[in-house]
Amino acid sequence: MANKVKLVKDNTERWLLTYSDLMNLLLIFFIILYAMSQVDAEKFNQLAASLREELGSSQAGTYIGTTGTSNSLIDLNEGSTSTVIPDNLEKKQMEEVKRRVESLVREKGLMDQVTVNVQERGVEISMQDNLLFKSGSAVYETSAKTTLAEIGKIIKSLPGNQIRVEGHTDNDPINTALFPSNWELSSARATNVVRTLIDTAGLNPLKISAIGFGEYRPKAPNTTTYNKRINRRVDIVIVKNSFYTSDAK
Repeated sequence: MANKVKLVKDNTERWLLTYSDLMNLLLIFFIILYAMSQVDAEKFNQLAASLREELGSSQAGTYIGTTGTSNSLIDLNEGSTSTVIPDNLEKKQMEEVKRRVESLVREKGLMDQVTVNVQERGVEISMQDNLLFKSGSAVYETSAKTTLAEIGKIIKSLPGNQIRVEGHTDNDPINTALFPSNWELSSARATNVVRTLIDTAGLNPLKISAIGFGEYRPKAPNTTTYNKRINRRVDIVIVKNSFYTSDAK
């Protein structure tokens, strides 16, 4: 019987297959990187706007930077509002606004008349009525506009947030030709503060609103002179984007 011949396969160059696969993957990877660096910002933002509309969110956001020297797809400028990283950035900005307003209040010796708190809805700057207005009136005290202008310039560092100015009174009734009730008085005071913040501090009128609550949202029961004093106030609220969006719905 003839001897069987055993065939031996040559595997010495099998590594070339793995090498060629690796080169193909690297080529695809660099093509993807190049394509990402050439994203059309306008088309991307149009797509993002369409997605927000379909998902039922009207909140505007900066997704791609179209100006500046940065090559990043995400514009992280401090003044921008990005829905990509809203919470951490916004929290930092609001803490900084709180710190700066408190520093101004200490500098002016107004600690007994102005309080600043970070709440669930945002930063609340609460000012007692005697700091701003004459008793039972919406006419400013002498230094009120200067104080409001300085606070407004600090608030302006958060240009993307909605600002609510809320007027409050105690429960002592008022009935004058100008103000038949506390509703009208609190509304007039809030409106005057809004106009001052727009005219002297340059706040965006599209981002600010005024509302009067009268005596119906007191900080404390109107049972003592002290409590009534702290209830007579104007609150400037820098509203968190997440709170404003859910509130608007």
